[in-house]
Amino acid sequence: MVRNNRKSAKVLASVLAASLAFGSIGYAAPIPAEYGKSSYSQDQKIVARVNAERAIEHIRYLSEEIGTRPGGLENEKKSAEYIADTLKSYGYDVEFQYFPVADQYIGSVAFPDGTLWEMGAAPNGSISDTAVKAEVVYVENNDFTNVEDKIVLLARASTLAGYRQQVADAVNAGAAGVILQSLVGSRGNYGQTFSPSLTEQYNIPVFGASYIHGEWLKEKMEDGAAELSLTSKHYSDLKSVNVIATKEAKTKTEDTKEVILGAHHDSVVGAPGANDNASGVGLMLELARVYQGYNTDKTLKFIAFGSEERGLLGARYYVDQLTQEQKDQIEAVFVPDMVATNYDKATNLYAMTPDGSQNIVTDSTGKAGARLGNSDILPGKFGSSDHVPFHNAGIPAALFIWMGIDSWDPLVYHIEKVYHTPQDTIEENISADRMQSALDIIGSGLFDVVRKETPGNN
Repeated sequence: MVRNNRKSAKVLASVLAASLAFGSIGYAAPIPAEYGKSSYSQDQKIVARVNAERAIEHIRYLSEEIGTRPGGLENEKKSAEYIADTLKSYGYDVEFQYFPVADQYIGSVAFPDGTLWEMGAAPNGSISDTAVKAEVVYVENNDFTNVEDKIVLLARASTLAGYRQQVADAVNAGAAGVILQSLVGSRGNYGQTFSPSLTEQYNIPVFGASYIHGEWLKEKMEDGAAELSLTSKHYSDLKSVNVIATKEAKTKTEDTKEVILGAHHDSVVGAPGANDNASGVGLMLELARVYQGYNTDKTLKFIAFGSEERGLLGARYYVDQLTQEQKDQIEAVFVPDMVATNYDKATNLYAMTPDGSQNIVTDSTGKAGARLGNSDILPGKFGSSDHVPFHNAGIPAALFIWMGIDSWDPLVYHIEKVYHTPQDTIEENISADRMQSALDIIGSGLFDVVRKETPGNN
């Protein structure tokens, strides 16, 4: 999930907290339902077939075999190829939609044992494939004595001017390189990697590390002197990619509507993105597998959007290429983003719209949850994922995300601490139960919108 306009975690926290709407969804199941069950045959066509472990295997490949997937870089293209190959294996027609994205500055930190960490690099620092090798030291209280020819680790100042001064002081003291450690956010979220914004040109590498990178590095230093090799690269002329699979309606006319299930497949720099958002892709691919066996009254598209983390770029590009007639044909857009966290405080699956309004997407999934006896899903207001460009174009859309909100204090919300960090892994941040719940609810709600009416299927 992208941070609003790439602003700080603190600003995002205040925006989201102020905008969240919460409470009971208010749908009554037409027939009493045991949790996870429904007497409606159309629900059982989904619930009986979807499997969280299959979805998690897709998460495993994306987050472990491929790893970090920054928009426009090679690993995002590998992700796109994996998604396309999977959808083709299910029998879908698949196309790639490429679009330009801005340059990336990536830093690589190598340890003598071969361990590699990915960080953001400052454009105004040294950008070179030639490694800077040196011992790393942690500087506290901006005390830059005895840092000459060493790589300096700093807890970054909370202001832009503050950390620019830290870098200048380190350079003046003769440091061979600087690693600025992100801070913990105001809601307890661990800071992510970043490309430091500097006004001066320096001849040493300056990297922006995630909070946990810094903590891990301190632990290594406590075990003895730690030597690092820093290299960096400027990636230009980049293209990101959307992957689009189409299942045509069984009987198509000029009035046939279209429904989209879309999830972004990129991650931020330095994060394997298991929950954000390999989980959404895993859900999408598992539902694509199941839906391929059913006739639908509407055209169904499965879309993996590129570069969501860089400003919803893939979804924006997709919507911008549509004619007004094509926009009018889209009846509903389902966007799963972070749908499998194991974070204990993220207690509910939310169906979020940018303005908190209800639409066909929120209605269908809310009713599906009620039929299934599943009280997880709640409505809400959230404006920083791929549902936004569709909503802005007048197309009904909603985001699905696991989150927690303290009912006694609307200014407190809970998204997992480790999103956008190296700890967003299957081991640390994925729940099979949460994934199964999301598959059941979203899958049943989506099927209710697209299914082909036949005698007895109610």
